[in-house]
Amino acid sequence: MILLLVMRFLHIVSAIFWGGSMMFSASFLFPAITDAGPDGAKVGAALAKRRFLVIMPIVALVTILSGSWLYWRVSGGFDAVFMGSGMGTTLGIGALCAIAAFVVGVVVVRPAMMQAGALSQKAAQASASERDALLARAQALRARSGSAGRVVALLIGLAAAAMAVARYV
Repeated sequence: MILLLVMRFLHIVSAIFWGGSMMFSASFLFPAITDAGPDGAKVGAALAKRRFLVIMPIVALVTILSGSWLYWRVSGGFDAVFMGSGMGTTLGIGALCAIAAFVVGVVVVRPAMMQAGALSQKAAQASASERDALLARAQALRARSGSAGRVVALLIGLAAAAMAVARYV
């Protein structure tokens, strides 16, 4: 019973943190960074300093692993009858959305943010003619990260919706 409580706690708290952070970032933070133009690099650097791009994948992984354990437990070891039920199918769809969000975050969002940060730092020490090209590329990477971040936020929202209604399907 203690393990169940710990896993539920980990799953719910990490999902709230991951989902809330990504929904805030996609709706407000990334657009604000993009609107700030080259000055958006300062916010990106501050996020990197606080290890945002390290912490978020860890939190997402905790959410997915604890959720997988809970899914295994509630399904009786992934029993086919449960998996084919409305609840089992809905939980499975939610899990797939969360896993897809994780993959997009790790494969697109994180690398684009890291590359944008590196280009912005390089631009600070570059010649004027080179600086503009580097900053333009960094801005494009931030925009790409923002677009992918909206996809991540949508997928997490769908996962949360599935988890919320699964018991009643």
